[in-house]
Parts: sequence; structure tokens; C-alpha cells
Amino acid sequence: FLTSMNLLCGFLAILINDPIWSFYSVLIGIAFDFVDGFSARMLKVPSLFGKELDSLADMVSFGVVPGFLYYHHVLADGSGPSLLFSLKLFVATLIPVLAALRLAKFNVNDSGKIGFEGLPSSAAALAIISIPFIIAQEKQAGNISEITSSFLNSDWLMLLVPFLLALLMVSKLPLFNFKSFKGGLKGNWVQLLYVISLVLLIIIFKENIWYCIPLSIAWYVILSLITIPFWRKKFD
Repeated sequence: FLTSMNLLCGFLAILINDPIWSFYSVLIGIAFDFVDGFSARMLKVPSLFGKELDSLADMVSFGVVPGFLYYHHVLADGSGPSLLFSLKLFVATLIPVLAALRLAKFNVNDSGKIGFEGLPSSAAALAIISIPFIIAQEKQAGNISEITSSFLNSDWLMLLVPFLLALLMVSKLPLFNFKSFKGGLKGNWVQLLYVISLVLLIIIFKENIWYCIPLSIAWYVILSLITIPFWRKKFD
């Protein structure tokens, strides 16, 4: 039921096709995605059926939805066939394709026990859909920031950001997770440091709090790579 609710939230995001409300729908889907796995581990009822259903739901919510929303609310400009138009289509379709590859690889390798290999599809999706969400929020408020304005004025930047996020999903970069708390707080100081840094980000960007979403994903990747000898050591 919980996993199906994730799928439902993803499909609703497509039906709504609104950069703000679709964002909230996916956000709820991410919550269901966390709760279903957590519930299965707590109740000790994990199953291959649940694992497969989870990936199918994730494929919609964290693969199809971000590609769909990013294209329609950031990349699409009504221009006809051209090199730039083709690149926009390529980047938009690359997101669900690489999300599918990432989810399939995760199921086969079960890489989430110690850490993640590559950026989780949910994190990549959140970063991607936060962009049209932030743009829509600022346009609605009538206050476009310099950062957003610079981003919107650069076609190549608009293409590069989702392209890199999509590639990170299928990369071999080792990233920590929050699934194992072996060693208590002392053994999980990296995760604790990340949580504290998120609080600091919110304080710093309290006027533009939604910027914390893409920044937190970028910081997650950077912190994982900087501290890999420490968070992997507890599993040796």
C-alpha cells in the first residue's frame, strides 16, 4: 500500500503538470518511498515482490516525472526542430532512461546496505524538480533572483545541470546513506554532520529557503566523497 502510494503521487504529478503542486506531490511520494522501506525493515517483512514494486514506483516518481516536468517547465520554449531543441529532448529523455538503469543496477547489486553507488534516483529527482519549482515560486512572487535569472538566460546551463544529475545516478561514486546506524552517534558522525549542515543551510538561505534543496544534494555528494574513508571504515 505504501509503495503504491508513491506510484500514485508520481502519476498525480504528471496529471497535475504544475511545477509547484507536482513538486509537492513528488515530495509526498519520497516520504512514502522512505516509509515503505523503513516499515519493511522494522516489521522484518522485506520481500522480492516489494523490492520490484518499489523500483517500478520509483521509475515513475523519480524517473518519468522529473524528465517530464523539467522539459515542460524549463526547457520547452515552443521552438521548432533545431540542434538546441534536439539537445533539450535528449536531456529530458535521458533522465528517465538513466533512472531506470540506476534502479535496475541497485536491485542487482543491492548497493544500499553499506552506502550507495551513484546518486539515488529520489535525490536526483528532487534536485531536478526543485528547479522548475523555484522558478515558478519566484515568478509567482514577482521577484526573480539574480541566480535564477542567470540560469534562465543560459540554455547550456539549463541543459548541463539535469545532464550531470542524470549521470550521477549511474556513476560509481560512493555515497553514504542513513540506513545503517551501526556504532551509534560516534560511528555516524558523517550523517550527523550532514544533518547539522542542512540546518545551517536553512539559516543562511532563510530568505530563499528552496535553494537549500539543490544545494543540499550537491553538498551530499561532496561530503560523501570527502569523508568516504571514515563512513566506510565502520563496515571493515
